[in-house]
Amino acid sequence: MKTAPTLFILLFLLFNYLPCYANRQLDFAVKSPSTPCIAIHQVHFSTLALFPLITSSDINKWKQGVEGRCVSEEGLLRYADFLNAQLAEVGYITSSIHYPEQTLLFGVLQVELVAGKLGSIEYQDSASQSLAYAFPLRKGQVVDIHAINQGLANLRNTQLIPHQIHIVSDHEQNNMNRLVIQRNAARAFKGKLLLASKQSPQFPTHVVSNLIMLANPLALNDFFFLNLDSDIGKEPEKKLKSVSILYSVPYHYWLLSLYAGYQENSIHQNFQLIDSIKVRNDVRSRLLSLQAEYVLHRALYHSTSISMGTQIQTLDLFLERYRLKTQQRFTSYLLLGVKHQRHFAQGNVTFSLSYKQDTDWFGSTRRQVTGLERAGIYLFSVDFQRQFYLANQSMYHRHELEMQLSRSPLDPQLELNSPTGKFGIRGFSNSVLTENLGDNTLKLKNEWGWFTPWRGYELYGALDFASTSSQSAHIWRENRLFGTEIGVRGQIDRLNYQLFIEAPLWQSAKLATNAVNVGAKVSIDY
Repeated sequence: MKTAPTLFILLFLLFNYLPCYANRQLDFAVKSPSTPCIAIHQVHFSTLALFPLITSSDINKWKQGVEGRCVSEEGLLRYADFLNAQLAEVGYITSSIHYPEQTLLFGVLQVELVAGKLGSIEYQDSASQSLAYAFPLRKGQVVDIHAINQGLANLRNTQLIPHQIHIVSDHEQNNMNRLVIQRNAARAFKGKLLLASKQSPQFPTHVVSNLIMLANPLALNDFFFLNLDSDIGKEPEKKLKSVSILYSVPYHYWLLSLYAGYQENSIHQNFQLIDSIKVRNDVRSRLLSLQAEYVLHRALYHSTSISMGTQIQTLDLFLERYRLKTQQRFTSYLLLGVKHQRHFAQGNVTFSLSYKQDTDWFGSTRRQVTGLERAGIYLFSVDFQRQFYLANQSMYHRHELEMQLSRSPLDPQLELNSPTGKFGIRGFSNSVLTENLGDNTLKLKNEWGWFTPWRGYELYGALDFASTSSQSAHIWRENRLFGTEIGVRGQIDRLNYQLFIEAPLWQSAKLATNAVNVGAKVSIDY
């Protein structure tokens, strides 16, 4: 199968749905020779220094409508409306234009830009004033929609607290504006108890999870997330215990996040010596990540950000409760990334490119233990999702592309992006690789769904593809996998459920697979 043309077709469809805005060229000249008019030879804009978002290209476009034309009084009024609309489109939603008193004797039209400035930020929930850090605006600064959108994005970091924002203008006080934020609560709590059941050769069939979310716990517009996983004890030969914590806090155009995770799982595997014996194998892993993300550019429908951070991973292997010293891992990485998000009618798309560099920080022992060269891992991903209507029925489709490339061989215990297992493609989540298929991985996940007329009832189907290779140039055509999944999701009051069937369709790689896997997830919010 030729996957490269498919990828190009997919990208074409993505961009085909992105919004396009044509530059409007308006002519404000009189249409009738009998209409009194004034010849405008030049337009001069004052106070431009207060509006850094307005470019010289914008000014040139604005001038084209009247320069070199004969404009009537009505045309000047329409031109003022046009300029006010252009100011709002650039982002200055509280600013306006004003014609100062002038004679127009020499055909020079003077246009004054009146800046709408920030007077104060007010909170109507009696919250801490430290929440002002969410909005990158200072008193006396010209208000622009992009800074307000950034503040709203920071408010959404809490996720659980609904909020509304109002801009109150006072033209009698030097055009100062009050930013009024209304929220239902200063803090919020939400929990979810989840029971998942699915066959897996490496993990227990039944796993219970407890998810705890705290919104704004320190009154810094921060967010705290805790996840606890455990088997329910039905399978003595397979055990799982894990805990993960995520904490994030925004500050103007920055978002700082901390992630920590610990997992231990046990499995009894058969080893063929003289006789077949079952040996207990334990794995304990830890991960700590600190990352800072900065928004480089934010517009009405898109944003671009960069990130930098560090990550530490450890791994301990035990055989019949004895630690294997030669298999211990302690690795550290430098993380760099760039992300671009774009929103459009009923959908959005996210492009991200990240780089993960193995380092010697914090006493890393990766090269001493594995003997491998320093790792440099590139990860590119695209996530596109959109809702649409078909025969008056609400539908959606989602496509995820993930590609991992490496300059050198990777540690199979920590760094491989496996196409199978828990984080693999659907249809192969209960499959096991019988050999290392390569360090370069490509995954393409596709899902289509139907929001049925019955409230809270959704049918979906998925078709996934993955390939791996030891050489990045051959990633498209080696060790290919195709899998599928169909299922139903629904909600009854606070109860959420999902039932699904997954199956491998075709594979060229050597895998231990099961033909069909049936699973279920049930959760309740509290």
